[in-house]
Order: sequence, then C-alpha cells, then structure tokens
Amino acid sequence: MAAWRLTHRPRNWQREALSRWQKQGRSGIAQVVTGAGKTVLAELCILDFLEATPEGHIVIVVPTVALLDQWYVDLQEDMGAIETDIATFSGGGRTARSAPINLMVLNTARSEAPRLASEKPTLLIVDECHRAASTENAKALRGNHAATLGLSATPERQYDEGLADVLKPALGDIVFTYGYDDARRDGVISDFVLVNVGVSLLPEEQALYDDLSKKIGPAVRAMKEGLDDGQRLRIALQKRAAVANRAAMRVPVSCWLADKHRGERTVIFHEEIAAAERIHQLLADSGQNVTLYHSRIAPAIRRDNLRLFRSGAFQSLVSCRALDEGMNVPETAVGIIAASTASTRQRIQRLGRLLRPAEGKRQATVYTLYATEVEQKRLAEEAATLEAASEVKWQEANTGVAKAFH
Repeated sequence: MAAWRLTHRPRNWQREALSRWQKQGRSGIAQVVTGAGKTVLAELCILDFLEATPEGHIVIVVPTVALLDQWYVDLQEDMGAIETDIATFSGGGRTARSAPINLMVLNTARSEAPRLASEKPTLLIVDECHRAASTENAKALRGNHAATLGLSATPERQYDEGLADVLKPALGDIVFTYGYDDARRDGVISDFVLVNVGVSLLPEEQALYDDLSKKIGPAVRAMKEGLDDGQRLRIALQKRAAVANRAAMRVPVSCWLADKHRGERTVIFHEEIAAAERIHQLLADSGQNVTLYHSRIAPAIRRDNLRLFRSGAFQSLVSCRALDEGMNVPETAVGIIAASTASTRQRIQRLGRLLRPAEGKRQATVYTLYATEVEQKRLAEEAATLEAASEVKWQEANTGVAKAFH
C-alpha cells in the first residue's frame, strides 16, 4: 500500500476537482461526462485521503459487477495496487476479509458498506451515484464516513428527487461539473461521428411488431379514462421494444460493420447474451481476433478478457449491457450498438466508452442500428442536440452485404 501512486499525470480538470473536493471537507459529488476520467479523480482522492488518514480504508460502491471488474483492473494498472490490497464483495464473488480497498456492488453494499464504515475511518466512493438514490440502495450510504465522493455524468434522477433528498445529504453537494463542451475544448474526449444504420425486420417480426402497436392506442385510452394505471401500456411497449431489439438482422449487419473495420479496436454491444455470443462466434469464424464479455462468464475470465482487450491482444470485444458502466479502453475507435434501450443515460454511457482520446486516434465512429420508426425518431432527436459537436450520418443496411454472416 505504501507504494501506491498514479502511473500517469492527472489532467488539469482532475486536479481542480480534487482541490474543490478538499475545500468541501473531502466530501461532494463530481458531475463529469462519461469518458473524461472519473476513475482517475477518485484515485487522486484515495491517495489524498490515505495521506491525511493513514489508518483509514476505502469503500467503493458500484452498481454492477462489470463496473466492479473495471475498477479492479484500473486500481491495479493505474495505482499499482496488488490483489491483497483489494477485497471484492458481490453476489458472484464475495470476499470474506476486508482490505485497504473494498469494492462492492450496490446490493451487497446495503449491508456491507455501513459495517465496514464502523470499523475504521472510511472514504466512501459511490460510482454512478444516481443508482444509489432509491429507497433500498440508499442503505449503502449509511454510516459515519470520514470522507465521501459521488461520481456520475448525470446525478439528477429522472423520476424522483433522489439527488436532493438522498445523495446530497449522504455524499455532499455537487462540487465540480465537467461537461461535453469542457471535455472537447480540453481535448479530453475525441471527435466522433455517429452513423445510424437502418436494418429491416423479417416479415414475421414486422407482423408481430404491428400487432403489438395496435394495442398501444387502446392502452393509452384506458389509462386516460382511469380504467388502467398504465400497466397495459407499459407491457405493450416493452413487448414491442423486445421484438425490435431481437430483430434477427442486427446480428449479421453488426458483423458486416465490424468486418469493414477489421484491424481497428472495436466494441460491439447487444442487449441479449445469446445474440452477443452469436456475433462473437460469427466474427471468430471469419478470422477476427475477438473476445467476449457478459455477466454469465466467470469473474476471473471476464477480467482477463478486459485486460487482454485493453492490452491489444484482442482487436474486438463483444458485450451485453454489462459494460454500459464499466469499460475504459481509450484506444477503441469503433463502437457498434447492435441493440439498445430507449434510455438516454445508457446512450450517454455507451458513447462515453468510445470518446476517450488516445495516441494516433483521430476520431471515434459510433454505429447505431435501428429497425423501427420509433428508434429512428429517437436517434433523430439526439442528432439534433449533438449536431454542433459531431457529424451524424444515416444509411440503410443492404441485406445482401451481410449474407456471409448468416
């Protein structure tokens, strides 16, 4: 632990954020755009806290196992931490002992974080802290902490007052904000091009999608007339979105796009594990140097796959939603979002994965596949807001070009 130090020089904004955090009594929330380097800020805070409180320890709370994996790798590569310096607490791999740094997912942190805070002076770091503001997850924030740090690109919650009612009382006020404009001005995120690619539903998929669409109007009327609390509408929308996300053509078109960028560092996202595995297999069969990451892979193998992709041993990585909040590979130049939800927050996370600058990287290219007018409209609305910051292109996938990957 005595040998911990950052292996690279912090950016100016990270130093400024550290100073603001220190001036607020080592507490507060940093609102920082995804891709700018929130983890390095946290590592600066860790080193500062332990210099002031050598007898203390660190508790880092994350929402997902994927983000726990990413922190585990980052702490080793960025700070020189070794395995015995880090304890992990998660449903899939819970460590019995505590350590100087304790990593835990939210579900486990509800009970374990307060317990560890009672043992010795604690710096509580909550990554993607907006996820900790629900009634149950807020239990992870309990305890008497010597210092606190919240991290999020979007700490405000869409449907409640969790920021004001839960996060600020537990973690402190927003002490630093760093957005897209700041990051682009400073060269912290790279230029990017968005390419929205239309794919076709198969006839049977289109028929099912249309049938579900017909049920939405009556569900809306029933809700407005007080005959239903909106459950019918939610179910119809979810089922229709699932049909679109599972569109069979998303797999071969994703493989075709990845093949166009053969030799470039590429990440492919899909909502479904089975589809991600199919994409991985098709690319591997075509000779691509590709690896896989999702929640059903054993923790040690998952982390090794991340390390190998980060090191360049693999050129492509296929993942499910598991990596939305947990990947740091600046060298990645191409992202292919084969299927995604309507969540703006998820979209920001996925874009952020690809906007980190790296030596020799001129820009990032982000492909998003869409199969319906609903998706197209959502992407068009996004394009209008991002027009000043990026180039946005539209194209239709020719079904013939993907034949090799059926």
